[in-house]
Amino acid sequence: MQHVNYKKLFLRLLIAALCISAAIGIFVFLAGDYGDTEIKTLLTTLSLVGYSLSALCCSTIYEKEGLKLFSLTGMAVSGIGFLVTITAIWEFIDTEDFFKTVIIFMILATAFGHISLLLLVKPKNNTIKYLLITTVVFVCIVAMMLIKATVTEFDEDEFYFRLLGVFTILDVLGTIATPIANKITDKTSG
Repeated sequence: MQHVNYKKLFLRLLIAALCISAAIGIFVFLAGDYGDTEIKTLLTTLSLVGYSLSALCCSTIYEKEGLKLFSLTGMAVSGIGFLVTITAIWEFIDTEDFFKTVIIFMILATAFGHISLLLLVKPKNNTIKYLLITTVVFVCIVAMMLIKATVTEFDEDEFYFRLLGVFTILDVLGTIATPIANKITDKTSG
C-alpha cells in the first residue's frame, strides 16, 4: 500500500484553492456583477481554503506516535465540513435549518486544527506537559460552549458568555505561552 503524504496533499490543495480564490475574487471585483453565482463560487473557494488549512494543521501530527487517529479524524471533519458547507452555499438543502450544522463543522474543524498545532509542542518537562494538556482542555471547552450556543441560537444568559470569554482568554494565553515556555525551559527544570 502506497504511503499518502497528507501534508503535501493539503499544501497543494491549499495553494490551488488560494490561487482559484484569488482569480475569482479579482474577476468578481473587476468584471463581475456580484451576482448569486459569483458570490457562491467565491464562498466555495474560501471554504476550500479554510477547510484545507484546518486539514493541513491536522496532517502535521499524522506521523506522531499515538496521534494518527486524531489526525485522521480532524482531516475527516474538515472534509465533511467542506462538503456540508458547499451543500449550504449552493442551497442543495434548506439552508435555514442546515446553517447550525455548517457553523458546528466550522467550530470542530478549527478546534481540531488548533489542537493539532498545539500537539506539535514536545514538552521538555512536566510543567510544560501540564500546561499543554490544560490548554487543550480550554480549546475543547471553548469549542463545546460555542457549539452549545449555536444549537440554542445564542439564547444563553449573560454569565454564559462571560464564562465563554474567560475560557477563550485562557485558551489564547495557553496557546501563546505553551510553546514559548517550552522554548525557554531547559529539560531539567519542573
